[in-house]
Formats: sequence, C-alpha cells, structure tokens
Amino acid sequence: MDSPGIYIAPPCLSQAPPPPKSSPSSIRKRQQRKPKPAIVPATIFTPQDGNLAPEIHFPVQTVFAPDRPPYPRFVNRFDSREMLLVIDGSCINNGRSISQDEAPTGGCSFMYKSSSSSSTSYNTVAAGDPITFPFLNNKGTGPTSTPTGSVAFRLEDHGPTGHFAEHTSNRAKLRAVIAALQFRPWAGEGWRRVVILTDLSYIVYGATAWLPRWVARRWRKPKRSPRSEDGRPGSRFYANRDLWEELQRRIEELRGNGCEVSFWLVPGAGYDDADGTGVGSSHIKRAKAAARMAARQMPEVQVVEFTRLCGIML
Repeated sequence: MDSPGIYIAPPCLSQAPPPPKSSPSSIRKRQQRKPKPAIVPATIFTPQDGNLAPEIHFPVQTVFAPDRPPYPRFVNRFDSREMLLVIDGSCINNGRSISQDEAPTGGCSFMYKSSSSSSTSYNTVAAGDPITFPFLNNKGTGPTSTPTGSVAFRLEDHGPTGHFAEHTSNRAKLRAVIAALQFRPWAGEGWRRVVILTDLSYIVYGATAWLPRWVARRWRKPKRSPRSEDGRPGSRFYANRDLWEELQRRIEELRGNGCEVSFWLVPGAGYDDADGTGVGSSHIKRAKAAARMAARQMPEVQVVEFTRLCGIML
C-alpha cells in the first residue's frame, strides 16, 4: 500500500474457511488422534501503579521506527514495550428490552492512539478527537472514514463462520476486541504485550479464565443453568462461540509472534477519575460514545458479513 489508511478486507478473507467434508475414514482417524492441547488463555494485566488512571499509566507517546515515520501509541510509562488498546460496544434494544418487534442494533469501537495533533508525551487524549467510521462514503461534512486514532463501526449481522447472530451488548464488545487485535500487526511493531482496556467483566474473565472450561464442556452449559433475565429458560450453549474462537485464534497468533495479550478491567464510564488519583478512565467514556454513535446514528451503514479492518501505516 502506498498511503496510510484503513482497508476493508473482502468477506471471503475475513471469514474462517468452511470445514471440509468428512469421510468415514477421516472420522475414524480423528477419533484415534490425541486430544487437543489445553487452551492457554490470555492474562489479566496488573498495573505497576494501581493508583494511576489508564490515561496516566499509558500516556500518549511517540514511537520511532527505522522503516516508517514516527507514530503515537498509548505506551506503558513503566515498560516501553507494552501498549494499550481501548475497546467498547453498545447495543440499542439490547435483549429486545425496548421492543420485541425491533431487531437490536450493535456498535463497536476501539482506540489505539491519540488523533490530536497537539498530543505530546504524557498528554491525555483530547476530548474532541475525531472518530473514524470505515464504511462511510465521506459524503459532505460530519462523520468521516478518514483514519484517526478511534475507529467505530456497526456490528455485523453474521459472525466469522458466516452464520447470523442477533446483536447484543456483550457481542458488540467482544467484536470490538477482535477488531482491535486484528487492526494492526502489533507484534510486528515490536510490542511485547498488548493490554485491552474494558469495563466488562464478561470479556476479561471469559478471555482469561472461563474459555478453557467452555471448550472442555464443548460449549454446553450445566444442566441446571440459570434462566434468562426475563425468566425464560436460557440456551443450552454458551453464547458467542464464534467470536470467542476467533478471539482465541488471534491471541494465540500474537503469542506465537512474541506478543502477549492481557486484559485490564476498570470501572465503567460513570466513574471518571482520570486525574491520576484512581482507576477510572475517560478513555472508556469516549470509546462508549463512539460505539453508541455507530449503533444509533449510522442506520444507513449496515454490514452483513464479518469484515476485517486493516490499518496500514497508522
């Protein structure tokens, strides 16, 4: 690619390949194979200073590389080989709580750098930083598809396996993690660790503790599973298997290239203490606002197929 930008991979390159047809002999061979090795989950990030907000712990710093112009990242002030990605998701009519007849609409967002030209070392992100909506056509003013440090998009109707999945808030946030980790070859930039900042325990504990148990149970819930919030019996299977498996593949790919993925759970957007005296994050507020904008204000941008966003030289 000659110029920096966000490129949209064709759906055929974004989806996992379909499983090959099985013959009786191949089935017998699989039955004789040794069991797959246990899944090694991601890790939980432990801040070097628990009193610092993420904006202070991972300030915007300029990274210099021999093969490209300087570029900003959220870099750990205690370890220059660790960077931060901020993710969030939102869903209008989540769980069809507003209307049973209207389909939920999800939005996803992630931040990987500051877009403010005035940002220097140890500055936080400017409140007015623009947001990139990759699927827009740049008609007139307003939201743009021009590359910035914050990316937001509508949650796709189909997952990476090509099957339809109804939008939920949990699914939107999980999708945002995948998009953030796939956006750049983070290991190729030289990072030893990528830290995912989120306010959702489902994401953190799912990626770091629950996933091996789900896989061991073949994604089946215990027989006495709790009912759903509306009192109806819940599904027999754990939700969002397609996205969890896609996330684990990316985590293992990065780990194989020397880059660990860790998750940092912080209070939600209602807790704002980014002055260095607590662990709240204004990053989460901005990511949440971007995800809501993608879900609520972009009705004309409907993405059906699971689509990979590739940031080139950003």
